[in-house]
Amino acid sequence: MIYEPPNIAGWMCVPELQWLFEKSAQMQSIVEIGCWMGKTTHALCSGCPGIVIAVDHFKGCPNERDGPHIEATQRDISQDFWRNVGHFKNLSLLKMDSVKAAGLFRPKTIDMGFIDASHEYPDIKADLSAWLPVCRKLICGHDIGYPSVRQAVEESGKPYSVIGSNWSMEL
Repeated sequence: MIYEPPNIAGWMCVPELQWLFEKSAQMQSIVEIGCWMGKTTHALCSGCPGIVIAVDHFKGCPNERDGPHIEATQRDISQDFWRNVGHFKNLSLLKMDSVKAAGLFRPKTIDMGFIDASHEYPDIKADLSAWLPVCRKLICGHDIGYPSVRQAVEESGKPYSVIGSNWSMEL
């Protein structure tokens, strides 16, 4: 099936969204860490027959608030998120910090995790450490081209694949 993305602001290209859509169709539960305005959330909710739980504090990354995330200093980005993807019945939102959100889940209770939040090394390392135990089938993310993201993914010690800018670990 071909995924046709709507016009939602974000940084993921169509082939990467198609990959997310196809993977999500194989899952009953997904947690998305970093959903911003909902571009990837749309692909996940469109494919997943089960629940998609988006996690974001909507404050943007501290080191990107003068650039790509400047909007977070000017308005509540979660309103854009709800306008873009609020119609999905299989969507739930945890408006909070990623690591704190992971603490709400028991181990191996979510099929798939998708990480695309802060790209700072300590943050991606913390996200991976927090969410790896929660996921049972797949954990993946975006922006493997960032040295900080690649380092954290490699340090997990698990084999991973690269698809465009996405990375993926079968569990």
